[in-house]
This record gives sequence, C-alpha cells and structure tokens, in this order.
Amino acid sequence: MNSWKVALIDSTTDAVVPLAQLQQIAAALQQQVDNDLASTWGVRADISVLAPEDAVPPGTWPIKVIDSLPDAGGVHLDDQGLPYAEAVNGPHLSISISHELLEMLVDPWGNRFTPAADVNPNFPDRQVYYLVEVGDPCEVSSYVIDDVQVSDFILPSFYDPNAARPVDFLNTLAGPLPLQVPPDCYLSWIDPVDGKWHQQTADGLFVTADATPGRNPRDDRDSVFGGDDTNRHNIEAVYKD
Repeated sequence: MNSWKVALIDSTTDAVVPLAQLQQIAAALQQQVDNDLASTWGVRADISVLAPEDAVPPGTWPIKVIDSLPDAGGVHLDDQGLPYAEAVNGPHLSISISHELLEMLVDPWGNRFTPAADVNPNFPDRQVYYLVEVGDPCEVSSYVIDDVQVSDFILPSFYDPNAARPVDFLNTLAGPLPLQVPPDCYLSWIDPVDGKWHQQTADGLFVTADATPGRNPRDDRDSVFGGDDTNRHNIEAVYKD
C-alpha cells in the first residue's frame, strides 16, 4: 500500500485560518484516510499541519488554503513534479480539503485512467477512458467525522457496470457507470475514437475539447475546458446552503 506525507498550510493573505482549526481538520482526515479510503483504494497518508512560516519538508505534499480560485484549483504538480493542492477558505473548508486530499492520494500525478462504458447516452456501446477523480462524481455529498465534515468519494466499483451499490462511500449514487452523475458533479474522459476530451458538466451537458499529446492529462483537462468548469474545485460554490 502506498503511503505519503501531506501537510495542511494556511496560505491565505492574512493567515486567517486558526492553527487549531486546521489541526482538527487534519485529525478527522487522518481517520477518513485510515478507516475509509485505505481499505477501498489501497492508499494512505500521514497528515500534519504546518504554520504559514514553516518550510515544507522534502517529500511532503502540501495542501494550501487560499483566499479564492482565480484559475484552476485542485491538485497540480510543482516544478519538481510533486503533487500539491489548493482549497478555498470558507464555511466548507474541511470538505474542500478532504476532496482535494482524496483525489491527490488516489491519483497523485493526474494520469490515472480507467476504462468504462461511455456515460453519454448517444454512445451506449462505446468504451472510453475516465480520468480517475474520486471526489468529482459525488462532490455534493459529505459526512461527519468528529464534528468535521469530509467529502464523499467514489469506490473502484463505480467504473464496473455490473457492480451493485454502493459505488460511493455514502451510497448516494444511483449506481455505477454508465449512469449519469448528479447535478453539480463532474466526469472527464478520453474517447479513443476521436482522441478528444469529453466532459459531463455540472448542469448535465456533454462538452468536448482537443487533447494535447504529451501533456499531463489532469493539467490538460483543466486547461482545455477552462471557463467551462471554473467551479469544479470550488466546494464553496457547489455547496449553496
């Protein structure tokens, strides 16, 4: 089982997130990873909190709490090819961090695909390759660990058309692919027939864009769809309550 080191860091302009709040979130996320994620996806992490002035230790993946997402948020690779993530500060900060943490652990380098039936009803018999992002198909759902809200996530069975429920941890999804995901949630895939990116957007529409050969798949997806999914990683926009 792969195991990584992750650190939560307050990178807001005026360092407005209390250290104690991040420590409480980190403790809940440690339980989520150890008790829920590890047994289903075979990955885990040791999660810590760093003060804004602390240097990130070598080999540690930071999750930075930021003021807003003017560009694409989510998980990225730094100049050394190591993952890092960003989460918007707000009332649902713990869900935002949980979402990015889980996706970073399951697909650190943004290049993990899995084959499954095309969710687009216009191509019911076509097999495509989904970019594995465990939070996006069910990002409107969350649950509580020690008074901290954390993100729902899909299970590997989500991609198996013959799987029985549950296909996400909370058992909120109606079934596996090729069923469409709920409103405000996303799916992204490459269709080998046309070689393009395809995406089911938050409003249920299907959009396409040219893929860039040789580019990191996750970065390429974020770039080519651009303004079409500005709220993909903005949990504060997804949760409207």
